[in-house]
Amino acid sequence: MGQLALGARRAGLALALPPLALGVVVVVALLGPNRIGILAQLIDPGVLAALLGLQLALLAWRLASVGDAFRRGRGATRGKGAAVTALALALVLVPSGYAAYLTETAREASQDVFSPSGQVWAPTGRQLFEPDDDFGVAPTAGATASPEPSPTEGPSRYTVLLIGVDWGPGRTTFLTDTMIVASLDPAAGAVEMLSVPRDLVDVPLPDGRVFRGKINSLVAYAEHNLRKFPGADSGQSVLAAAIQQLLGLQIDGWAQVNLPNFVSVIDAIGGINVTVENGFCDARYREYGFNGFAIGEGRYHLDGEGALAYARIRKAAGESDFTRAARQAQVIVAARDRIVAGGFLADPGKFIRSMGKLVSTSIEPAALAELAEPAAGIARDHIFQKILTYPNIHYVAGDPRGWIVVPDLPRIERLVARVFPPVGTLPVGIDPMPEEGDGPARKKLPAVDCYVPKSTPAPTPTPSPSPTLSDEPSGPPPPSPSGSPTPSPSGSPAPSPSGSPAPTPTAAPSGPSPSAS
Repeated sequence: MGQLALGARRAGLALALPPLALGVVVVVALLGPNRIGILAQLIDPGVLAALLGLQLALLAWRLASVGDAFRRGRGATRGKGAAVTALALALVLVPSGYAAYLTETAREASQDVFSPSGQVWAPTGRQLFEPDDDFGVAPTAGATASPEPSPTEGPSRYTVLLIGVDWGPGRTTFLTDTMIVASLDPAAGAVEMLSVPRDLVDVPLPDGRVFRGKINSLVAYAEHNLRKFPGADSGQSVLAAAIQQLLGLQIDGWAQVNLPNFVSVIDAIGGINVTVENGFCDARYREYGFNGFAIGEGRYHLDGEGALAYARIRKAAGESDFTRAARQAQVIVAARDRIVAGGFLADPGKFIRSMGKLVSTSIEPAALAELAEPAAGIARDHIFQKILTYPNIHYVAGDPRGWIVVPDLPRIERLVARVFPPVGTLPVGIDPMPEEGDGPARKKLPAVDCYVPKSTPAPTPTPSPSPTLSDEPSGPPPPSPSGSPTPSPSGSPAPSPSGSPAPTPTAAPSGPSPSAS
């Protein structure tokens, strides 16, 4: 513009055309049908490094343009041009500097997210193991089929294990209390999710053993005992392999979320909307500034702390690990909806930094970028959720490992076939995710109007009924879990005593152990 004002039209056009052409390309790309996929490329550290270099080159070009315009001025024009040049420099440097800052922040965050190496632990060859009380031998009859590889031609599933860890200041255990197998079927335009309970034991491993401890302690156990898992590069890859073997479903990678950092991400996108069908009240919830937490039926707009409480509480009357699993999936979908709607633009810097602290994954950036477009366009009526519960698992009373559930492998195999049907078809008999709801969302939560029940002896649970041919319950479900592993005295991530495998003691406890999470 300076050159054009001074009559140097050719120089002005020559300097303006490259940035203008770049701007047109960006606008056309963002208005095109694959804009989500293009934006998703920005999660790749290599792409972000190249973008940062391009921004620096563009900044140098613009500064040269301003300097050239000032150089061409003469006399009074040059005097007036000094003030205009100062303004032009401010208009160039401020937005360019902020853009470079966001890009560098995103590059550093993406390096944190994609730092883990490897995929799912897959032992090769015949493994020989010494006797170990932490493991058993997988049964040869009735076990689930080995995971089938994805087809090489045409659209195929992409399945990820989502891991939620309640780890942070004041925590002495590293337990994966949230485990959700999420599978994207691009041919059917659907996502299926299956939640695995944290108290599950005797989970088969791909090398022929079973892990006797609670599955939520497997990551910490494997991290401290990687020599027992030859070829594994992380506890998360061992957990993904165990769940893959349990379900007979190929898992392509894992993504781990640190639940406390979830608060910052939800706040960065401006909160989420959830429709509550069954309200609850927990006067004992004392996390993140809450002195008790209650929520009623209806539609709510939750900030980060409220969303985390809604996803974590399990001790309120009528609530359990299984109802909590349903709410966690609801929160995940609500966050996806908010991000797709552009909620991250409210505070992009905070969103980028928070994501870097929230997520770590074994999935390659290119794979995520490829899946972003189909995943973002899936409607809620094509998002299906199921929880692995009775009668596919059974409670065992009086077990020395505490409150545990054991898998019924033949039933689980049939359930998996229903939840994850052949590519291109929708699940049958599995309810889709409820719609988010209409109308204004309430931001104020109801007052905590519930009481803390007095401590009473735990009732003696009754044995689970015998299996039937149906995959649905034929009688009342077993008691909901009321205990979780006791915290380890160590400050480093480690499996807790009751959550990790242990030799059989001489006397069994009379009831479940107190909860630590």
